[in-house]
Amino acid sequence: MKKNILKLTGLLSVIAVLFVVGGSAGAQNAQPAQSRVDMMTLPAMKDQFSQYFMIGNIFNPSDINASGVTNARLTRHFNVLTAENDMKPDKIAPTRNSFNFGTADRMVNAALASNIKVVGHTLLWHSQIPGWHRSIGTNNVTPEAALQTMKDYITNVVTHFKGRIYCWDVLNEAFPDGGLGSDWRTSMRSGAEGNPWFMKIGANFVYEGFLAARLADPDAILYYNDYNLDQSAKARLVHDMVRDVNAQYRRAFPNERRLLIEGIGMQSHHNTNVSPSNIRATLNLFRTLGVKISISELDVLSQTWSQYSSRAALTEAGSARAAQLYGEYFTLFLENSDIIERVTFWGVYDEQSWRARANPLIFEGRTTSYTKPAYFSIMAALDAHRRR
Repeated sequence: MKKNILKLTGLLSVIAVLFVVGGSAGAQNAQPAQSRVDMMTLPAMKDQFSQYFMIGNIFNPSDINASGVTNARLTRHFNVLTAENDMKPDKIAPTRNSFNFGTADRMVNAALASNIKVVGHTLLWHSQIPGWHRSIGTNNVTPEAALQTMKDYITNVVTHFKGRIYCWDVLNEAFPDGGLGSDWRTSMRSGAEGNPWFMKIGANFVYEGFLAARLADPDAILYYNDYNLDQSAKARLVHDMVRDVNAQYRRAFPNERRLLIEGIGMQSHHNTNVSPSNIRATLNLFRTLGVKISISELDVLSQTWSQYSSRAALTEAGSARAAQLYGEYFTLFLENSDIIERVTFWGVYDEQSWRARANPLIFEGRTTSYTKPAYFSIMAALDAHRRR
């Protein structure tokens, strides 16, 4: 029976991909009946990709109850979940020395009860942080006192969840979008929207933050997470930072066999101008570090970035291009599955997405979520990889 289902999925993949190439996939109502399949009737994606990498998604308090994850779309297809917002600093520690773990605890416990791993997201960031984090960068506290405050914060949070979080995004988005220098130590976010720990402590906050997380939960895998890593300048800064921090750790702990920064999360909030060749180049660059890679926040706008930011109307050509790119990206992920441990979509269906107006996901529909051509492009990439 399972083989028959897989054959059907493969046939539908071909139909959908041909339809995309024909250029008619942009409008929902224009899709042929064969390409609109209820996602709950499909083989589980987590099983389809089980020999390559985990398949993840986001979750929220509405997806759980005291018994576990109640969102059947999540439990059917995904085996690792990231809290979309409820483990970020502004939710966990709204005021100094006062932690609000209740919602996050319920979410983590529900995921584990449903046999789903949890990504801790995120400890250090410049956005969605409480005022007492923000003020660290500009108040009169000494760098030494700021460092101790940061370490105490990380230690408290990671210790609280010890043994329940499979990996932590320790540091998120440390580098700005433009004006990057060649030295990672001086190229991090500063100013009004800067990283407050960098602004007060300096670049060594990276090492100290990861070390505090390692000491608090030695079993958790520690990640650096960022976007636009298809861009070579930012990718090079991240590479150099991870290289240097891990070298510092080796000098301090010569008998330690593990790396300190063990993974890089490539967020992958893409648009139709993001070339697969650029992603390949970044994967090749990061491969030299010996770290794990996660595609940590995947979605693909059905537009270019300029079209999206100017609120231009969607086109059939843009939707078809996004579907095609999903297949090309997954071809790359499968080719690099020896270092990629997780691919996490940032949402299940378009209407749920933070970028909903550009239809960035592979399913659509709130009540019943149906496949889009992007889903079949992904499955066609998987089928092609298996045949090699």
